[in-house]
Amino acid sequence: MLRFLFAFFVCVPLIVSCSANIALKGEILHPKTSDGWDLTLEHFPPLQGTSNKKYPVILCHGFIANRIYLKINEKSSIVAHLQKEGYDVWLLELRGKQEAGSPSLFWGDKTFDYSIDDYIKQDADAAIQYVLKTTGKEKVNWIGHSMGGMLQYARLGSLGENRVANFVAIGSPAIMDPPSDALKLWSSFTWLMNLWPAVPTQTWSEFRGGTGLPIFPKKSFEEVFWHAPNIEPKIVSGIFTDSIATVSKREARQMDKIVETGQFRSEDGKLIYSQAFGNIKIPVLLVAGRRDKLGFTYSLRYVYDQLGSADKTLFVLSKGKGFSEDYGHTDLVVGKKADDEVFPTIIHWLNKRN
Repeated sequence: MLRFLFAFFVCVPLIVSCSANIALKGEILHPKTSDGWDLTLEHFPPLQGTSNKKYPVILCHGFIANRIYLKINEKSSIVAHLQKEGYDVWLLELRGKQEAGSPSLFWGDKTFDYSIDDYIKQDADAAIQYVLKTTGKEKVNWIGHSMGGMLQYARLGSLGENRVANFVAIGSPAIMDPPSDALKLWSSFTWLMNLWPAVPTQTWSEFRGGTGLPIFPKKSFEEVFWHAPNIEPKIVSGIFTDSIATVSKREARQMDKIVETGQFRSEDGKLIYSQAFGNIKIPVLLVAGRRDKLGFTYSLRYVYDQLGSADKTLFVLSKGKGFSEDYGHTDLVVGKKADDEVFPTIIHWLNKRN
């Protein structure tokens, strides 16, 4: 334990120097939500010479993350692929992340006091409103990875969102019944939230990425987020050092309730978002990985079956379907062959509707 603490306090100040230098950069903008929080939108316009598409794309990250991993593969990233295809891409980062100013742990106007419902009701709304006003378009395409897709499950199904033309959910769970053993183990650590104002996942991951020393057992924890043989080690390191965000207690507890009850519901429990998918009538593409232990294939199949849309597609990446690997959760956007096996299907699907 003493060796661990020594390594932690010596190495953490050096971790910044280990951060990945990502050349793919867009214009940084900070729209404000109706409750006064700054968000980050990184704008990537269509590449010159491409045929511009009908609607812009808002691309949203998942739980315990910021936007960086969605562009970490640079020219092979989903951002670059969409740009090359003529899409106006807006990479969204939700409240509480560093780019727009990290909240205070203990005091100040902004602390880590928000839930997934705030992302749903405030942040997604502000992002859509800003992009529509800036582009002059009437609707957007929304692509969400993990929780980024769950936000639109809730908005489209339960809140009457009508400004999204087409929706792509990548590894976005709606039910967890039953959850995996690894997820139940994650959930068993929620008592640690009583010791600190927020869950210091960013600090833990920066230490892990900068030193290579695991905070938690790989078998029990990291396998929830990816299938290691399907991601390059340098990408894993980059995700740890640059892409993991601090989690508020309220959003962690809301996610824990999904694990506990098996249903995606509001913070107060009054709205069960996962029971309102019949209200979603727009075109929907669901992307699932066979080894995904967060966005389980059965969960995406549940969404598919419940959708009220006549235009819906479930796309599962597995060896049995001829793909190079059984894809895990984050593999779907940063996997070794995601640019060859995942993104072309997403873009082809979008093109037919744009």
